[in-house]
Amino acid sequence: MMANEVSLFIIAIFTSTLAGICAMGGGMILVLILPFFVPATAIIPIHGITQFASNSSRLAFCFKHVYWPFVGQFIIGALVGTALFSTFLINISSQNLPLFISVYLLLTLWLKPIERLFSKFESFYIVGAIQAGLGLLVGAPGPITVTLLYKKLTEKEQIIATASLLMGITNLNKVLVYSVIGFQFLEYWQLILASVVGATFGSILGNYLRNKIPNQHFMVLLKFILTSLALCTCVRTLQLPHTLN
Repeated sequence: MMANEVSLFIIAIFTSTLAGICAMGGGMILVLILPFFVPATAIIPIHGITQFASNSSRLAFCFKHVYWPFVGQFIIGALVGTALFSTFLINISSQNLPLFISVYLLLTLWLKPIERLFSKFESFYIVGAIQAGLGLLVGAPGPITVTLLYKKLTEKEQIIATASLLMGITNLNKVLVYSVIGFQFLEYWQLILASVVGATFGSILGNYLRNKIPNQHFMVLLKFILTSLALCTCVRTLQLPHTLN
């Protein structure tokens, strides 16, 4: 129905705008909304192609600000994570993974001793593996990449640009993997077109609004969004019915 396409178009504008302002958040919201539009088997691949459009269009506005030293590390980690999680895709139970990720985010954002301890082991190799691997299972495994960028970089344009590139790589990875295993994207071309166009418009709007926010306010807002999403993920995961596997 055309109503579905229009609704998803509007939702994609909103989620992409949010990501354009804060570097993340939109993908996690979108993956929770998509089940109302598509069957379970289509959620991750359609989420991947929509978020790839969102990230790549956002990157077009800030490409010159990418902090390149992290990119190669992330790609190597992503390749390893994709190989591992693709191999064991059927056997991995991902029910409690969002909870573990969210607890990690909260601890490292707010408890300095814990943050200093974890920082000894944090790297973009590990983050790339987790983000790409878990992305195949849960769509948006949590803002772990943005959290690490938040702690490593101080300029909002660098955070936005680098996050857009790294997340774009992650989402392109999802599209490629699901294409290889046989997902038929053309069956959903109308919804995909609506979401891609909406995501692109959202990137334009997010870029405009982000430029109105001073850097110090942006960093406070980003920490608030990260914390809110982590708490919401904890609550949602704890409310899910538990199974033996």
